[in-house]
This record gives sequence, C-alpha cells and structure tokens, in this order.
Amino acid sequence: MKNLKLIALFFFILINFLLAQRMGRFSSDEIEHRHKGFDERFFYSIWLNPVQYEENLILNYHIRYDLLLFEKAPGDTFKAKVKVILELSSLDILAPIRNIDDVVIKSTDFNQTISKDAYFISNFSLKVPNKKFKATLTLLDETRNKEISIKNFDIDLNDTSSFEPVFIKADDIIHLNSENLKNRFYNFLPFSPEKYILVLPDGEDFSSIEIKDEFVNYKLSNKISTGFRYSIFDLDTLDLIEGEYQLKYSSSTKTKTFFVRWISKPEYLKNPERAIKILKYLFENTNDFEKSTGNQKEMVRKFYSLWKKFDPTPKTPFNELMAEFYRRADFASNEFRSVSQPDGALTDRGKIYLIYGKPDSVERSFSKDGRAIEIWTYNSSRNLKFTFFDENKNGNYILQQ
Repeated sequence: MKNLKLIALFFFILINFLLAQRMGRFSSDEIEHRHKGFDERFFYSIWLNPVQYEENLILNYHIRYDLLLFEKAPGDTFKAKVKVILELSSLDILAPIRNIDDVVIKSTDFNQTISKDAYFISNFSLKVPNKKFKATLTLLDETRNKEISIKNFDIDLNDTSSFEPVFIKADDIIHLNSENLKNRFYNFLPFSPEKYILVLPDGEDFSSIEIKDEFVNYKLSNKISTGFRYSIFDLDTLDLIEGEYQLKYSSSTKTKTFFVRWISKPEYLKNPERAIKILKYLFENTNDFEKSTGNQKEMVRKFYSLWKKFDPTPKTPFNELMAEFYRRADFASNEFRSVSQPDGALTDRGKIYLIYGKPDSVERSFSKDGRAIEIWTYNSSRNLKFTFFDENKNGNYILQQ
C-alpha cells in the first residue's frame, strides 16, 4: 500500500512538472571565486588563447540581478547602474592594465530585478602581452554605493601550456567562432538539463583524457571534429553530479581540477539537513540519511541515487523531478511560514504544495468564530480538494481529514 501511494505521488508530481514546462565610498565585500568559494551571484570564466578570435584573453562575467539595487525609472522600468572593472598587473609591466565596463541594466518586470535566475552577462575581450598576470575583478553598484571584488586570481599567458577547461552547450558547437560564444562558455560544467561539451587545446596531450573522482572514472577520446584546432569531448553519457573532479591528460601524467556546479540550485537543497527532512513526504525510510555522519560526497551520491528511480530522464545526471520538488520547497518555505512554524515547507499546506504543486483554485473564507479557512482544488484530471483550517489563528493552517 505504501509503495502504491509513493508511485501515485510520483506521477502527480511528474504530471504537474510537465504541465508547468509548457506554460562616493563604497562598502566592500570580497568573494573567493576559486573552487569551494564560488559565489553564484557574481562569477567569471576565462578562455586563454582562443584560436578563433584575434584576442588572446576572453573573460566573461555573470551578475545575478538580485545582487543589485534597482531604482524605479520613468516609463515603468527599473534600472541598475554598475561598473565592472578588470585589472591586470604583472611584475614585467609598470602600470596595471585596467578595463572598465559601464553597465546600465533595465527591466520592466520588478520580479526579474529580485530574481535568483536572471543574469546580466558580458565580457572583456582583450589582446594583452603574453605575461603572467594577477587579476582582480570588481563590481561597483553605483546605486547602492557598494563594491564587490573577486579575490586576486592568476591569468598566465606566458606559459603556452597553460589553459582552463572550457564548457559550452553542445548546440553551440556550430557557433564556435561566433562573437556570441564569448558570453556563453564556462570554466565549470553547469549542472542542468542542457547537454554540454568540453573544449580543450589541440595536441597529443589531449587526444584522450580521464575524468574521475573517488566514485567515477571515465576515459574519453577526442571524437568531435570542428575545423578548429581544439580537442573536444562529448560529456552527454557521463554521470557527473555536483562536486569536484580531476581532469587527467597527457597520458594521465598531468591533472587539472574542475567543478560541476548547479547555478540556479534551489535554496532548500543547499542545506542537506533541510533537504533530507522533507523526503519523508515521498520516501518510506530516510533514516540512513538522518543518522549518517559519514563522507559528504558519499551522502550526496546516495541522495542522488535515491531520487534516480523517479527521474523522468534517467540517462542524464540532472533530475528534473527532484529540481521541481525543491523549487516548490523554496516557494512553500516562504509562502506558508508562520509564527509557530518558520519553515512553510513543513506545514500541511507546504506538504500538499510539494506533492501536487500550485492548486487550480483557492477559496478563502472564515468560520463562525473567525478562524480562516482555505480550500484548494486541483481540477486537471485529478479532481482533488483539500481544506485547511487556521485553528489557532497563528497562520499555521491544519489539513482537515
């Protein structure tokens, strides 16, 4: 009976998910970008010596909208003004090389200005001396009078063997020489439903590579021909979930670290304890997670494996159903919280929202003694109705059986 209930809940979530798919002085913050200090609100990627461009250094940057302060402007628009400054310094050059982008970002949608999914993306395309540089990337929010800097990082154009792994969408392979691609590459592999490929320098060192961590070990050969001097690898069949990996090349004698990152990861998933706690709505036994104090990477693997059996696209590592479940958890956590329960995902309304999604209609009324009542109706092929009652008048609605 429990298994039948679980299967039914799975299909309710899956159907709902598929339907949704159609439808002066500056204060200063410093961001540690490299590796575990990555900050998804403001980040960059670099491409060293791209053979298809005249410039020898491309640095693109992403600024998430909710990092900025937007002001109301004429014409029902919202506007943010920022400066993005890239400074390159070297012992071999007297004065630093300074590049400044003056950026004005406009939007007619207020919700977009506070979005955790919307980004402004641009790039610096530079022809600079073949030196080793210390680089600093700084964002000046002129509206808020706030400065955000990414800590010094190295850019080595002096060493011809120096490179950063470049990841692009598989569909963009035909646009490898396009100017638009300058904004559309990453030094990490984005964890998403999109298919990505790995672009590495040309040469014998990269005729074959290994990608590995303590759980996986993949050996890949350069199989994609583009007409450009690159070694390109298809990653479509690899089970690469979030985390740190080693890229081995030159007959596996040299290594490079790279990461798989979920850029728009639901906030609820960033806290493992919270993410595991609400699994009780779907899974019969979560004791292994709740009591475990073992290896963090192993726990992440177990977590993804648990969800894999309910993955609508099981041949890819990204699980759309899991992502939708935790996006709902983010919404429910804020929307249904109360004085007695600050996490709305743990309330009765939160539970129903997580399982069934947004109701088709909500009726609100009051009982004779002034207690609030909500009736949620799901019409689309389910004909379900749930009644919630604010028994204690504190905003924590209880599901009536």
